[in-house]
Amino acid sequence: MNLSPVHASRITHHVSHGTPRRRRQSGSAVIVVMALLAIILVYVAGNLRTLHNLGRELKLLERQQTRRLQRAAQTTNIPPAITVATNAVPGPPAH
Repeated sequence: MNLSPVHASRITHHVSHGTPRRRRQSGSAVIVVMALLAIILVYVAGNLRTLHNLGRELKLLERQQTRRLQRAAQTTNIPPAITVATNAVPGPPAH
């Protein structure tokens, strides 16, 4: 089967010389952007975990502080067991 030059021209492929290089560059750019996005997501996840742990520790410290202050308030509000001498002038002795 012989093809005349007229038929052969219909089958030709239009390939520009700059296309493969652009595809490689855009593919590399996509990989770089995805890598940066992955790094940022790891950083954000780490910060969220740290923030959660700090919140838990803050609640624990708040509970401990509240208990300590309640115990201190209970011991200071109890009247003394012995009578404390004052600077008041003594009255006449009671008979």
